Amino acid sequence: MHPKLFFSLILLSIAQLVLAAKPISSKVQKATVYLQGAHLYHQETVNLQTGNNEFIFENISANIIENSLQASSKGGTVMEVQYRSYYKEVKPVVRTYTKEIARIQDSIELFQFDLQEIHNKNYVLETEKKMLLNFKLIKGESTKDSLPLLVNAMDFTHTRLNSIYDQSLILEKRRSKIDKHMQQLNERLKQLQLIESGVYQENDQAAPIHQVVVSMYAESPGTAVINFNYFIPSASWQPVYELHANPSDNKMMVKYFALVSQQSEINWNQTLLTLSSSNPMEQNIKPVLTPWYISLQQFVQMRKQQQMSNAQLRILAPAKVSAKSKNLKEDLSDQDDNGSAYAESKAIEEYINISENLIRTEYDIKLKYEILSGTKPHKVMIKQESIGMDLSFAAVPKLSSDAFLMADVSGWESLNLLPGNARIYFDNGYIGETFINPQSETDTLAFNLGRDKSLVIQRRKIKEKSRSKILETDKVESRTIELLVRNTKSVGVTISLEDQIPVVQGGSEIKVTLVEGNGAQLEEVEGKLTWRLKVNSKETKKVTFTYEIRYPKDKVVFGL
Repeated sequence: MHPKLFFSLILLSIAQLVLAAKPISSKVQKATVYLQGAHLYHQETVNLQTGNNEFIFENISANIIENSLQASSKGGTVMEVQYRSYYKEVKPVVRTYTKEIARIQDSIELFQFDLQEIHNKNYVLETEKKMLLNFKLIKGESTKDSLPLLVNAMDFTHTRLNSIYDQSLILEKRRSKIDKHMQQLNERLKQLQLIESGVYQENDQAAPIHQVVVSMYAESPGTAVINFNYFIPSASWQPVYELHANPSDNKMMVKYFALVSQQSEINWNQTLLTLSSSNPMEQNIKPVLTPWYISLQQFVQMRKQQQMSNAQLRILAPAKVSAKSKNLKEDLSDQDDNGSAYAESKAIEEYINISENLIRTEYDIKLKYEILSGTKPHKVMIKQESIGMDLSFAAVPKLSSDAFLMADVSGWESLNLLPGNARIYFDNGYIGETFINPQSETDTLAFNLGRDKSLVIQRRKIKEKSRSKILETDKVESRTIELLVRNTKSVGVTISLEDQIPVVQGGSEIKVTLVEGNGAQLEEVEGKLTWRLKVNSKETKKVTFTYEIRYPKDKVVFGL
C-alpha cells in the first residue's frame, strides 16, 4: 500500500474515533404528553464520515423505557440505536492530610482545656452555693442573729445566688458550643484517618450518565439529521377549566387548560408540546367473558366447597400487583388568578391544531414552553370557545330559603372535554368551583352561578288544610304545603321551584297520592315536584300542593 494512502486511512480512523468519543448534549425538541406518560423527541445535526459512524447523545431522561427507543435519519442510514448508562470514571485524588489531621488534633486538645476550665469554674460556683445555703445565719442556727443581721444576710445570699446562676448559665452555653465543635472535628478527623489509611477515596460518587448511541453508515462525507424518540412514564397532564358566564349575551366562555407536569430529570427548554387524550399506561387488553353458570339448590354446597378449595390455592399463589397511574390532584387555588397564563388568549387558537381519530384527540401547540423537571404543574391553555347558555333561577324551599342562579349549557359535546375541575366566573366575579363530567348521560350541563337574596322564598305547612282521619281499616293523613316567591328585583325572572312528596319503599300497604299539584310536574320514581314560574318585578306568587298518605291504622309509618 502506498505510504500516503496508508497515512490518510489512519487519519480518517482517528477522526472517526474522536468524533465518536465526544458526546453531544441533546435537547428535547418536542414532547407529546399523555394523560399518563410522554413521548420525547430529539433532533440533532451531525457530520458524517465515509463508512461507519457512531454518535453519542446525552441529556437523556433517566426514566426512559428502553424498548420504546427508535431513531431515523436524513442523510445517512441508521444501523442501530441503543440506550446505555454509565458512571464517568473519576480519577482518585491523591492527597496527604497529615497537616490537617495535626491541626484538628491541636484544636481538639485546646477545646479539652476549655472544657476543663469550665468544669473547674462550675465546681467553684457549686461550692460557693453550698456554703451560702449551709451558712448558720441563713439556716437560723446562729446564737448571735438579729433581724437586721438576718436581713443583710438574706440580701447578700440572694445577690450571690443570682450571680452564681448567671455565671453557670454562661458556662453551660459555652460548654454546649464547644461540644458541638468537638463533635464536628472528631467526625472530620475520623474521615481523614480512614482516607490516609486507604479505606476509601474522598471523591464524590458520580451520578449516572444516560446516553443514546446511534450507529450510522454513510457512503460519502456530509451532514445528516438524526431523529430519535422514546417514551417515559413520569409525565402527565390534567384538564382544568374556567367558565366565564356573561349575562349580557347569554354566552359562556369555556377556557380549556392543561396542567402539565414532568419528572423526567431533564428540563424541557423551548419545547413544542402536543397533548393527547390517550393513556398508554392503561392495559390495552379486551376483557373476555367467562361462562356464567347457574345450578339448582342441591349443588350449592358442592360449589361452596370448591370455592373454598380454590381460595386456599390462591393464598399459596403469589399475588399479582397491577401498576396504577399516578393520580394528580392539583389545587386550582395554587394557580395564577390574574389571568397572566392567557393574557394573549385571543390569539391562542392560531397556534393550536386539534386533530381527532377513532380513539383520541390531540392538541398540537405551535408554541415553545419551558417546563422544568419536578416543579409545580404548568398551566397551558388548550383552547377557548363560546357556547350558548340559558339563565334561570332555581330554589328548593324545603332545604334552603335562597334562590340560586343556574346556567343551563347545551352543545358541550362538540368541545371534546375530559372530566376535570372548573372555576366559575359570572360577570367577571369569581363564584366558586365545580366538576365537569362530560360522560354524563344528559345533553345539558347545569352550573350554579351563586345565591340571589333579592328573591324571597318561603315554605309553610297550611295547618287548617292538613288533617288526619280514621277509616274502617286505614288511616289517611292529608297535608297541604304552600310555597311563596317574592321578586324584589327591578326586572322579571323565571324561577324553577322544587319540592317533593313521599315515595313508598317496600310493600304495597302504604299509598301516597298527589291530590292537588297546582300545575307541578311530578317525577313519580323520586316523588319530585317542579314548578316553572315567571315572576314579574315586585310581584309575589304562591303555589300549593296537597298529598295524601293512606296506610293500615294499626301500623306505624317511619319517615314522616
